[in-house]
Amino acid sequence: MTFADKIAKLWDLRGLFLESLGYSLLIAFGAVVLGFIIGVLLAVIRIAPKKNPVMKALDAIAVTYITVIRGTPTLVQLLILYNSVLVSFKRMSTNLLVPIIAFGINSGAYMAEIIRSGINSVDSGQNEAGRSLGLSWVTTMRRIVIPQAIKTVVPTIFNEIIILVKETSVVSYIVLKVNSTQKYDLLGMAEKQGLATPACYLVFLFFAALVYLAVVMLLTLVQHLIERRLKKNER
Repeated sequence: MTFADKIAKLWDLRGLFLESLGYSLLIAFGAVVLGFIIGVLLAVIRIAPKKNPVMKALDAIAVTYITVIRGTPTLVQLLILYNSVLVSFKRMSTNLLVPIIAFGINSGAYMAEIIRSGINSVDSGQNEAGRSLGLSWVTTMRRIVIPQAIKTVVPTIFNEIIILVKETSVVSYIVLKVNSTQKYDLLGMAEKQGLATPACYLVFLFFAALVYLAVVMLLTLVQHLIERRLKKNER
């Protein structure tokens, strides 16, 4: 099979690859949203005053969560959740929630440390000013501190998003179902079609790599645009 034949084969399968890319991006987007929500909650718990046993217990849970998630491989977490905690979602006719939740839980631990570092970088006087105006600690964090912290950690957050998009390629290790029909993420589709047509295996893998590269470059562009907009607002 010539190289032109391999490209022609890839073109014939463009619809399947486009569909698989859609599932990969859907999983990544859902995981980013969930991870960001978890990250904000954990970061707030970590920096909140520990004046009562409840907050101390929540802080201990947050520290344990972050330590365990950051200390174990993403693939291991996905397989454990797929076969235990999320087994009820696994049996559903559409089980896309499994990888979304698994990757979201993973991303949440990293987002928590990113956001916590951003909050700590905000001048303490901002918090004191809010409290002096009669705002509660929660309101001060929500309206004054966290918005400023997010601005400072935009590059780091986007770095985590890029890593997450690439890490979702391991979703090919589980069975994805949509309306009881097996579906594939981008890498899973490349492997499936490559095994069916061994002569095109490397072409499909290179294509998947190029698509991931294009997505990362697009995210990097969005990051630069957001940073530029934030700088204009500051001026």
